[in-house]
Amino acid sequence: MKGKRKKKGKGKLSLSLILIGIGLLTIFIFRQEILNTFMPRIEKRKILEEEKIVLLYFSDREEEYLVGEKREILKRDKVDEEAKETIIELIKGPKGKLVPTLPPRTKLLTLRVNDKGVAEVNFNKALSRDHPGGSSAEMVSVYSIVNSLILNFPQIKKVKILIEGKTGETIAGHLSLDQPISSKPDLIRNDN
Repeated sequence: MKGKRKKKGKGKLSLSLILIGIGLLTIFIFRQEILNTFMPRIEKRKILEEEKIVLLYFSDREEEYLVGEKREILKRDKVDEEAKETIIELIKGPKGKLVPTLPPRTKLLTLRVNDKGVAEVNFNKALSRDHPGGSSAEMVSVYSIVNSLILNFPQIKKVKILIEGKTGETIAGHLSLDQPISSKPDLIRNDN
């Protein structure tokens, strides 16, 4: 009995090794055909995961100016998708010594860019409810959003900020959000 089991075990092992050898030989012989088949898919995936550098604008310590911080986002087919990712990164806050401009529980609900170049950016209530207040803090919050979108995406000319889908609100009672807002580059301080 034991002799038959040993022969069966050796036979299975030999068969497995032969099959593995044939597989490796086949891959070696047809490697160019295999590469030609799979490389376009790999290259396509690489293109899809290409990155784009954007400048996010956060506050300086005095809440007087905005300072740009580079961030990488995934390159997308549509400006709306890249703009959404930019705002999500802005909400995450700075990685360096700058001061966040948006409350940490702020959520981006929707972002659409219309054919006139107006980006409609809709946030949850945390944007205003959790805001620290003050006219300077509100100004850097608004223009961090506006400048981060307009100065990174030439397709966006103005930004309309909504809170829970409502227009005409303010974040902290100082700046009206009734109309779409243009960028304000004079608020940007260059730290070069």
